[in-house]
Order: sequence, then structure tokens, then C-alpha cells
Amino acid sequence: MAAYRSSAAYDLSLFEPQVIEQPKRTQKTAPAKPVKKAMPKVQQKITTAVEVNGMSQTVERKATSVKVNKLAKQLIVCFVAGCLSFLGLLVMDSKINALDKQIASVESKIDIQEGEAVRLNAELSSKISSDKIESYAENVLGMVKAESYQISYIDLSEGDEIVVSGDRTVGGQEDISNKIKQLFAYIF
Repeated sequence: MAAYRSSAAYDLSLFEPQVIEQPKRTQKTAPAKPVKKAMPKVQQKITTAVEVNGMSQTVERKATSVKVNKLAKQLIVCFVAGCLSFLGLLVMDSKINALDKQIASVESKIDIQEGEAVRLNAELSSKISSDKIESYAENVLGMVKAESYQISYIDLSEGDEIVVSGDRTVGGQEDISNKIKQLFAYIF
């Protein structure tokens, strides 16, 4: 247990300032292949205060950051443009879905109205059937069917003789216009 109370359990060397040496560059006279330029690095010193077991210590380390070149900027712009395009497509898709729902609701209303039109046409045809008309005429209007003794027939096959009420006969060519007038008066 005593081993845990000592500071040997902690490696404090991680918090000490570290110096990283850059390898020296050798100058070449003429490169055979074109050399790609490396991105320039910027070095900064970062100072951090650390407190361990009541002891405070300052730690310095070097941080390197890389400058972004034109190609990386273009890639970032393309990525952002792609994301915005994708977002636009999602918005358009949601609008299309909303319009599809509206179209479906209007189509269902049209189907309902067509069914109602069929029902009303069936009701109309049932109301104007000959049985309904006869029933309405007899029950509501008090009409009755004509009896056989109430029907008189006109026979026009025997000639130009017309029998008028009272068994009088009218003959002759001069009275044709009168006969026609009487016939139309009788019919209408």
C-alpha cells in the first residue's frame, strides 16, 4: 500500500517542457523530379499551468499549425456547396411530399363527390319512374285512370263524313276546313 502514496505512481516528466529538434536540411543542386511544395508550418509556444499534489508547474510546448492552401479552400467550398445542395434537395422533397398529400386529399374529395352524384342520379331516376308518377297522381293529386266508357275513338277510314254530337252528320267538300278545325279542337 505504501507504493501508492509515493509520487512514483505519477510520471511528471510528461509535463516538463520538451524541445523537438528539426532535422537540418541539405541543399540539393538540381532536383531530377519536380518537388511538391509542402505546406508552410507555423510554430507557436503554448504555456500551460499545471497543479499536481499542491505543486504548481508551468509547462511549455510547441504547437504547429498548417496554413491552408488554395486547393484545400476549394475543397472546403465544394463541400459546403454540396451540403447546401443536399439541404436544398431535402427541402424540395418535403415540399413535394406536402403537395402530394394535398393532391391525394383533393382526389379523395373528388371520389366522394362522384359517389354522391351517382347516388343523386339514382334517387332522381327512382322519383321519375312511371310507378312513382302513377302513385303520386292517384294519392296526392286524386287522379283516376280513365274507364272504357269514357274513351271515344275516331274512325277516319270510311270517308269524309264526320259525326258530331247529337248524331248529326256534316258532309260535303265545303266543310273540309270546318272538319279539320273540329278534329284539332277535339284532339287538343
